[in-house]
Amino acid sequence: MFDDFKIIEPLFEDQVHELNQFSLVIEGEEYTGILESGEITWYHPQPQQALLDRHVKEVEEKVHEITKKQL
Repeated sequence: MFDDFKIIEPLFEDQVHELNQFSLVIEGEEYTGILESGEITWYHPQPQQALLDRHVKEVEEKVHEITKKQL
């Protein structure tokens, strides 16, 4: 599904609006995003531009699963 998932240094670390960032690689393309209140916001490029919606949903479900364990 994807490779090299990692949690990146949070945005606004140690502040009220701290946001968790992550990155992952899908088919050789790196994607990054933030996780806020259970919602994923993707930076550019966004996986929706290259992948089918159902594949993006699968990726997002896996990201939620991994981040629940790591955060």
